[in-house]
Parts: sequence; C-alpha cells; structure tokens
Amino acid sequence: MEWYGGYQVQSESGVDLTLLRENLRHTPDDRLRKNSRALRSLQAFDRECRGTTQSQANLMEPAMNDLQIEPIIQALMGHQVKFVLIGGLAMRAQGSAHITEDADFCYERSSKNIQALAKAMVSYHPYLRGAPPGLPFNFDAPTIQSGLNFTLNTDLGQIDFLGEVSGLGIYDKVLAASETKPMFGHPVQVLTIEGLIAAKTAAGRNKDKRDLLELEELKKLKLAKPE
Repeated sequence: MEWYGGYQVQSESGVDLTLLRENLRHTPDDRLRKNSRALRSLQAFDRECRGTTQSQANLMEPAMNDLQIEPIIQALMGHQVKFVLIGGLAMRAQGSAHITEDADFCYERSSKNIQALAKAMVSYHPYLRGAPPGLPFNFDAPTIQSGLNFTLNTDLGQIDFLGEVSGLGIYDKVLAASETKPMFGHPVQVLTIEGLIAAKTAAGRNKDKRDLLELEELKKLKLAKPE
C-alpha cells in the first residue's frame, strides 16, 4: 500500500511500516517505556469495554502489577546477573511495534548466577504465575537450580526467566545470538532480530507467526538504513 506519492506505509504481508520507522527513530529506553504506557492504556480500555472500574476488576481478577522494565533491569544489573533480554521486550528494543505484558529473560545456569538472580528478585516477591494461592514457593537458589523455566508474578509485573530458548538452546547459545544495547544506563544483552526469528520460528504458535511477519519487515528496514 502506498500513500503520499509513493511512500510505502504497509508491506505486502500487511505490516504497518510507519510504526516501525517511527520506533527506529527512538532509543531502546524510549521503546520500552512506550510499551508500558501502551499496556496501561490497553488495560484501561479493556475495563471500559467491560464496564468495570479498577476496584471491581481487582475483585474479579488476580492483582497484576504494571510491567516496570527499568527497575527490573536495574535490579538484575545491580546484582550482576548474566542474562539476555528475549521475547516481546527484545522485539520492542529492536524497534518492533509489538506490545507485551511480560518481560522475558534467558539466564545463565551457573551456581553463582543463580544465587545472584535469587538475590536480585527477592525484594519483589516473585510467585509462580497461575499457581493456586497459598502454594509454598520460594524463588531461591535451590528452587531455581532444581527447575529451568519460571513464569512469575512480581511487584514489578510479570517476569519469565528461561534457562533454555526454543530454536536457540541454553544461555551460551542465546548470548551468541544477542547484541549489546545501552538500556537505562547499562549495557544490556538483547536478542538480535535474527535470534528472535529463530526462536519464533521454532515456537511456531499463531502469535509467533504474526510476529515473524513484523520481524522480517523490521530486518529489511534496518538493513536498508542501519540504526
């Protein structure tokens, strides 16, 4: 689709290229903050459509804290946790218009890093997402060591810590498919567009197939005009 004398606003696959071009003009910090603002707007719109107030929504649904990506990054970096930002927020950091409700990380599985991860999160009361209330659970080093992938509710929003990523493998493989981006004052490892494409292709869910269309267009834009 072309407007304005040949200016292409939509790809043949239906991706809005104007959103991607606009996102590429901003820093990774700006892109992630915009995700949080958009998420709050969508949640408010959903409540409005259902005719419920915030207090009514809290009674009907489990409490869900806003996704606060900056404090999450600060906590992980402050405790020197080895991680790679993956998933929807990695897409955002790369310039995607994707909006996500959770923060996804691949973490290194060494004993030292597991202890650092447990310490980084302990103040934010991590609890298994979807688990029945009252289920005994401590996101401590022994628990992390005995598990692999964790989907958590925390005071900073929903966070997923994965020891292995589909299509890539364990942390070392994910790290090799990442690049460093300045983020909230820290050098953060972020999965590359190519790494995201590999992970989304392996996962193969319907939402991943939609994301792949956007990632392919984003790749073309960045190759045509490096960030």
